[in-house]
Amino acid sequence: MASIMRDWRFDLIEAYPDLFHPLPDNTGVAEASPECGAGWQDLLERACARIRAAVQADGGTFKFTQIKEKYATARLYWEGALSPEADARVEEIIDLAEARSACTCEVCGAEGRLHRAGGWLMTRCATHGQGHPVPEKPGWENVTISHVIARGTKAVIVKRRRYIRETDSFVEVDSLIIGEGG
Repeated sequence: MASIMRDWRFDLIEAYPDLFHPLPDNTGVAEASPECGAGWQDLLERACARIRAAVQADGGTFKFTQIKEKYATARLYWEGALSPEADARVEEIIDLAEARSACTCEVCGAEGRLHRAGGWLMTRCATHGQGHPVPEKPGWENVTISHVIARGTKAVIVKRRRYIRETDSFVEVDSLIIGEGG
């Protein structure tokens, strides 16, 4: 007789009920049950542990409202009441998880990259890739926009940072100035 394998999403919700607020009659189900592949389980577990620590240290409230894949990366949405410092910390944790998803195969968790198959985008490793890898502009590998500052109507400063998978951290990249004086 085949055994039924338990879904990792139930385990995540049960491990972090303070973040997911599961249904009282079914502790493995929550409004924000992750809608993504098992390859992102590790990055979600890592984010949950960090968020729990930030929320507990702050004494505020937190609840995931949605976790999903969109345009080949994880998106984590939440609501709650935190101090400005804890709020900034939680947003940084979420930024790290979303950046890691952009270079992690959603199927198996190995290092991956953006692929396009028809109209679909997905982050996959070489084994699970479908369609064709999307070319990366040299110097923009794993770079995200962290802040945009408009200076009048003529110039915009774009602050950038690069995600480093090996250390699960960001490093600042030279800002771009677009417009007059750029």
